[in-house]
Amino acid sequence: MAVLPYQSSLLIPSLADLASFCEALALFLKPGDVLALDGPLGAGKTTLSQNLLRVLGVQEPVNSPTFVLMNEYTSTCCPVVHVDLYRLGPERADSLSHELTTIADEGRSLLLVEWACYGDFLQELVTIQIAIQPVWDEAEPEAPDSRGHEQRRVALAANRLLPEALRRFEVSC
Repeated sequence: MAVLPYQSSLLIPSLADLASFCEALALFLKPGDVLALDGPLGAGKTTLSQNLLRVLGVQEPVNSPTFVLMNEYTSTCCPVVHVDLYRLGPERADSLSHELTTIADEGRSLLLVEWACYGDFLQELVTIQIAIQPVWDEAEPEAPDSRGHEQRRVALAANRLLPEALRRFEVSC
């Protein structure tokens, strides 16, 4: 992904805090933003997306677009296009490049892309990048999945200064 100038490491302690993080993030977003959302399976990408879209005023149920690839929503700020590149993988994600580049270039919608790392064509379009990772219990020898693990580390990068409301989740690395 693109190297964005404003970067921060955050710790989201619980699902309730994830909702607060999404409230702060929603205030930061604007039409034309391309939000890249990456992390391992079960990290919370779709949960974050659902919380964010709820905060943005989306009334209808927000489902993962894994199988349909793309869902469009009406929010209180702008249209939102929610995309998931997981099923396409890095080999076929470029099949959406023209459509997603057109949406980004129009600048009217918020483009939210899960598994954005699969879309090399997104590099120059991304304005906000989030990498989310579950925090495993140190006592567990292996962490088979993220169920029951509410704490998340988030690497946040943006093309503009991060507001104080987001920075309250910052941690030292």
